[in-house]
Amino acid sequence: MNDDIYDEMVRERGREYFLKNMVKYCVKRGNTLHGTVYGGNKYITKVDLKTKTGICTCPYQYNCKHAYALLESYKSGKYVDGDELFLNFSKLDKLEILKIFESVVEKHNLWDEFITEDKTLLDTAKNMLKLTKIEKKNVFTFTSFLRNQFLKNAENEELLLIIPEVIKYIQERKKLEEILFLIVDELFERGKTDKDTLKKLIELSRKYRELWMVKDNILDYEYFELLEY
Repeated sequence: MNDDIYDEMVRERGREYFLKNMVKYCVKRGNTLHGTVYGGNKYITKVDLKTKTGICTCPYQYNCKHAYALLESYKSGKYVDGDELFLNFSKLDKLEILKIFESVVEKHNLWDEFITEDKTLLDTAKNMLKLTKIEKKNVFTFTSFLRNQFLKNAENEELLLIIPEVIKYIQERKKLEEILFLIVDELFERGKTDKDTLKKLIELSRKYRELWMVKDNILDYEYFELLEY
């Protein structure tokens, strides 16, 4: 098994994680390993057995010690055969399968996988901002939602549309700047492949003086051509 894509330190730490039973489970499904590995948090990890490349929910994301720990678990024979598991499921009658399905949905609160809603992520963000008018501590709730959900999952247009709402509802200057910095930084990261979005952001910055950090980011990212836009 060629593990050269993992450097020596990653291999050592991954092996140590495996030996210390930090791999909660390892399931082989086709040519992919699926698992959960403990670390600073509980990380969902996948490894492609053809290329040995790993994807993880940890901050490093790719070819990390958690992925290597999963490989070590597989090499040591400590894994569940997912193909066999599903084959056994296929032999159950419908009522037995439904009972298992209901149990999984209830245990892991997976209702949102089956309930269709018209409400968008942007709608949720706007509603949270309105709550900041009712109680100040809701600003922290919104900031947490922004960091953990909105920045990762919102479309570029949604990121742009939330800016005027943030300026409208967040009154405390330091908190407003913190939130705007987060949104602007995310847009500039995405701007590496989408300059049109940055042009729209520049247009917004001309309208709202609170977006003074946009010009600083243009210089930091060396997008000098946008200075003339």
